Amino acid sequence: MRGPRPPRDRIADTCTVIVRAIKRRVDEGGFVADDAVDIALLQISRTGGPRLNDGDRRRLRETLTTLASSLAPPAARAIHRFGMDAGAAAWALHHAGRSPGSTLRDIADDGTNPQLVRAAVYAELLAGTNDEDVIRRAVKRVLSERQRGSPGRVVPLSAGDPLRDLMDLPPTGRVRLPRGDVRTAVARAANSAPAFGAALRQSAVFSRTVLEPALGAELWTLCRPLGFADQRHTKVVVATTSSVAAQETQLRARELLYRLKTLEPLKDIVGVKVIVDARSFARLLEG
Repeated sequence: MRGPRPPRDRIADTCTVIVRAIKRRVDEGGFVADDAVDIALLQISRTGGPRLNDGDRRRLRETLTTLASSLAPPAARAIHRFGMDAGAAAWALHHAGRSPGSTLRDIADDGTNPQLVRAAVYAELLAGTNDEDVIRRAVKRVLSERQRGSPGRVVPLSAGDPLRDLMDLPPTGRVRLPRGDVRTAVARAANSAPAFGAALRQSAVFSRTVLEPALGAELWTLCRPLGFADQRHTKVVVATTSSVAAQETQLRARELLYRLKTLEPLKDIVGVKVIVDARSFARLLEG
């Protein structure tokens, strides 16, 4: 039985991680359409993704192979469209449980889901000898299913935190990572040490995943913001590859400033400092 129509935020989150991974593969060079299919399947299989059986995965691979034909060449708009279509196709195949009791594993990772208790009670209804026994069994079932369905530790980052982009995590939703994953430790350290956290979040603002959507494809091709030019964080250093590109960037400084100020951490900047630095410009290709 299929579940209700998947919420837009789930599809959007799936699209984000697929697009980000494909862009990095394109930057490495030698990209082919089959790479997009493999990347999408890997990202869709991550914890919290749609629940698919073997038949669904085969059908999804066929769908993705057809969609990937649009990635020749892999233009930015085509990559985004592929990510959205891939996310929608995956969540359309998502399996919901056949009864409230059988949905326990699907919803166990969401501790605020009101269906969790109802599902546990339903699953233990016939096994209990009386009402008290059913409740006791249901509580134990909820705890065991939550522990089994949500392994690892919760990453303590709020929705929209710049560190999510820096750590390659979905922009919203609760995320659990294996206990040995260093990203959980870094997130905890960033929250316990404000100065360290501020430095990390500042560097996250100047990552490609944040800057490229804000600047747009044309400005991103022309220049690369590197960081703050002064201690008061009122001016941003922008690198270009040549004096010609630097001159064009200066002519478009007002537009560049406007786009940068749309980012919350950069809303107070008042100017940009343009420099010619090909090495720093190329560095952000891997950001």
